[in-house]
Amino acid sequence: MHLLILGCGDIGTRVGSSMAALGWTVSAARRNASSLPEQFDRYQVDLTDPVSMAALSMRHPDYVLVTPTPQSYDPKGYHRGFTEAAELLAAQSWLLACRRVIWVSSTRVYREAEGGWVDEHSPLNVSEPQARAMVAAEAAIRRARTTTVIRPAGVYGDPQGMLIRRVLSGQGGAPGSSFGNRIHREDLARLITHCLQLDEQGEAVPPTLLAADEDTTPTYEVERWLAQKLGVNLSETPQQAISRANRQCRSALLKEIGFTLTYPSWREGYAASINA
Repeated sequence: MHLLILGCGDIGTRVGSSMAALGWTVSAARRNASSLPEQFDRYQVDLTDPVSMAALSMRHPDYVLVTPTPQSYDPKGYHRGFTEAAELLAAQSWLLACRRVIWVSSTRVYREAEGGWVDEHSPLNVSEPQARAMVAAEAAIRRARTTTVIRPAGVYGDPQGMLIRRVLSGQGGAPGSSFGNRIHREDLARLITHCLQLDEQGEAVPPTLLAADEDTTPTYEVERWLAQKLGVNLSETPQQAISRANRQCRSALLKEIGFTLTYPSWREGYAASINA
């Protein structure tokens, strides 16, 4: 089997390495191809540039994994990084021959922002421009080819990650901060690998998967726990407004497809990061 990974960063590299170990051929593309593992067939590609994408026209992959990122954090950057990338990929003739696309989106696409529950079928946010760009990208790639959209909650696991850096700086939220699920980067990569293997074996793969752990602890409690483990005193800053990430994620579908989290909550995951 041949896997093509577009926008291949940390998650894509982890997936590609796992599939290569299983005997798959792995091609990977990103703007800076020199940072990709030498075991991959490497391509320097801008996912929003038709000329650049032409370099992939002879690859004919069985599976395509896309891990898009915004080109900047304003609406224009999300439109280019998600919507335009999806529309350009959808226009590639070689995509018609692949068995499945796995498109990594985000739980940011959900409308819920007041602490309620969401799952794969919850209403989407088409009022915020950045979320709307991600929703449009999902729709564009679904129209082009059989697709599984994976919507991860907050991805963590880097010992130098944002929340650990914030706590080490002495900053922390106060009671009243938002709910939030997370998923360890190792579990997200393993979930993608699991879906690829299921499809190869002829098993059903859902069109949408919410990728989150089993814990919805408010962020300020996570920060307090980290501060205790790291020996840091926090200067708590009251939350000024409801966060757009204030939702609780149901991920029961993961178990239905036979997937088990290595890190069922942030406690196990952050403990591993601290030890690292």
